[in-house]
Amino acid sequence: MATLHRLDGAYSENTLRSYRADFRIFEAWCRSNDLAALPAAPATIAAFLDSASPTAAPSTLRRRLVSIAKIHRLFKLPTPTEDEEVRIALRRAERCRHRRPAQALGLTAERRDQLIAACADDLAGFRDRALVAIGYDTLCRRSELVALRIEDLKRLPDGAMLAIVRRAKNDPFGNGREGYISKRSAALLDAWLEAAAIHEGWIFRRILWNGAGPSALHPHSVGRILKQRALAAGLSPAEAEALSGHSMRVGAAQDMMAAGMGLLPIMKCGGWKSANVVARYVQEVDIMRLAAMRR
Repeated sequence: MATLHRLDGAYSENTLRSYRADFRIFEAWCRSNDLAALPAAPATIAAFLDSASPTAAPSTLRRRLVSIAKIHRLFKLPTPTEDEEVRIALRRAERCRHRRPAQALGLTAERRDQLIAACADDLAGFRDRALVAIGYDTLCRRSELVALRIEDLKRLPDGAMLAIVRRAKNDPFGNGREGYISKRSAALLDAWLEAAAIHEGWIFRRILWNGAGPSALHPHSVGRILKQRALAAGLSPAEAEALSGHSMRVGAAQDMMAAGMGLLPIMKCGGWKSANVVARYVQEVDIMRLAAMRR
């Protein structure tokens, strides 16, 4: 959609891709039902939500409403998504599909060490050991992890490192935050960089037949790597499947809570803006504490 080019540079590429994809879905539905997509009537959007609610999660429907509203504003049209009829339809969809949000299995320190130990001494093994260790230490989102560059690293006198984590989804202007890398993890990182002969640019890269390639890993690759290493480490297929690119972030937060760290310091370490999200991640720790008290 040509109009979306006006947003280039103002939003991340992932956000723009979502706008395009969501509106195409809405547009196709309108076309199949002989309804206007632009401008769309509130009744049209409400009917679209009713139609999609049996298969689409409420979070997906909310995101599509944001995309529809953005397209209307770009064309300087009234925003139909704010109509009460649309709000009622969304609430109806949420009640029909009410369920606990899926959460990645936390890659706690114990699981982290299992995965690291399962990596062979080949190029992929060097990379994946460093990936798991750095992801856990810095509490990076998968997109942040693969965006790390050598230029973002600062070595400390004791052998540890600091990493500037840039371009978080809640940091659109790229101010960044600092992530701590332990001495042990820094050694794993150095081993990977030396084996791959990487001296500048992206840290975590695709591996080609002749060595490390020039391009960074895709964010989706992080989850696949964790699943593969988990199976190699002897974790159950169910545990491996429950891992995702955010598992290191979740597991580190759970370990921090188990060690007695408060919610606000954990939020600062991981760059979270919402206490509710972190509270959901660490809820399992609270449950285990309560169970221990009742024994």
